[in-house]
Amino acid sequence: MVKEDLKKWKEFQQRKKQNVIERDGIELICRLHSEIFNHKYHEPCTCRKKEWEEWISEINNYIIKKYANT
Repeated sequence: MVKEDLKKWKEFQQRKKQNVIERDGIELICRLHSEIFNHKYHEPCTCRKKEWEEWISEINNYIIKKYANT
């Protein structure tokens, strides 16, 4: 994860419609999750709200742990 990723993630987290994930947000979540947790890029079905929420939470937790002191 690079600075640009952190910037994009912050922008994603501050989007106006918190209950909507646009295409670029989907790609960001899936790319970051695959890089952070070392798995193949995969896009869950958009009907699986809990899985999306879980991935977002896991990315947030990773960022907090890794970058809390920077």
